[in-house]
Amino acid sequence: MKHLIFAAALLASTSLPALAQNAAAPTPQELGLSAPVVMLTGVIAKNADALELDETQRAAVKEWVATMPGKRQAYEAETADLRAQLRAAIIANAPAEERQALADQIGAHETQLVMMRSNCVDNWRKVLSPEQFDKALELAKLK
Repeated sequence: MKHLIFAAALLASTSLPALAQNAAAPTPQELGLSAPVVMLTGVIAKNADALELDETQRAAVKEWVATMPGKRQAYEAETADLRAQLRAAIIANAPAEERQALADQIGAHETQLVMMRSNCVDNWRKVLSPEQFDKALELAKLK
């Protein structure tokens, strides 16, 4: 029985690191990187009529939706890649300085992602009238 327990422990200890290295890296969404700080863009896009957007505002919404999510998603993918690099560095017992540098880059990316969301709201403050913006907040259940 001792030999069986020892063999099982040995097998688990040798296969777990291999599994950890071969496991697919989590997606940005699984890491929580895609969760908006304030959900407003989708609400504005879906409620253009209720918000009484004019043609210029509708064009601004259309352009924003066509370009900005892709830019954010690319940055999220970079951030997820940095997390995977850090994970690999930890498993490989990389020097602490290398791991710290990766952690610092991740922190900067996380900050930039939050600011991208914040800048999105700033954009809608400029595009919409104050009344439309207030209504968008109400529709998003933020007010």
